[in-house]
Amino acid sequence: MPIFHYTNVQSLALILHSKKIRFTRLDLLDDLKEIDGLPDNIESSFFVSCWTEESEENLSLWSLYTRMQGVRIELPQKFYKEYKHPKGDYGHWGFSEETICPINIEEFRTDEYIISNPFWLEDGFYIKVIYDKNYKELKESAILKTEKETGINHIKNLIIYKNPIWEFQKESRFYLMANPLPPLSDFDGDRIKQMKNISLGRINNSCDHIDIGINPEVLDSIVVRLYPNCEYSDELIVRSILDKFTKNGKIEHSNLNGTYRTK
Repeated sequence: MPIFHYTNVQSLALILHSKKIRFTRLDLLDDLKEIDGLPDNIESSFFVSCWTEESEENLSLWSLYTRMQGVRIELPQKFYKEYKHPKGDYGHWGFSEETICPINIEEFRTDEYIISNPFWLEDGFYIKVIYDKNYKELKESAILKTEKETGINHIKNLIIYKNPIWEFQKESRFYLMANPLPPLSDFDGDRIKQMKNISLGRINNSCDHIDIGINPEVLDSIVVRLYPNCEYSDELIVRSILDKFTKNGKIEHSNLNGTYRTK
């Protein structure tokens, strides 16, 4: 299944050069209400990459995310590399069963955070956004509190709901939950002690993004659609970027050419 992402030419160049897709921290997105309904102690724990499954071009997305001067990237929904992690303990953390996911073992736990997605679930990494006027209350209802502890009824429920004013986006998103780790220096470099002291809410994530690698074969066949009424000079720039970083990258012209008056 193809998915689509509207962006500027500079971001296209960075994606092709780095061979990675960037996940941005939820509290830094353009929707200032994204974190409404989330407990304060996990507002900085979610990272997302925003796409749409709608193949029909969307003038609002062209305008909002490219300022009518960018591109629309097309990739398959499973654009990422996959890594197989055996069941086992990796130092006070691990996998209860063999897990296949888009993150290698070195990136699963860094000095700053540890990823905690339920990758074994169909919706443990990729979801379609639900637009509901009660988005805040729906997220709050996913927090399960008892006298002894607080839990989450599937972490997707904290980032799947949005204000209906954004419904024009028809968004699908990839998500990561990255629990921030206390500084390793506090434990004399002992990662096991660091993991024993992990606690949601003690600290916020210091990083503002996480990058996920793209399957090289997928990247080589990326499809890039030019903005409506694209200037030939801009087309040449995009072609040169694709020629430099891909073998079979394809350019498409907008279906909205001649239907939109450039201002």
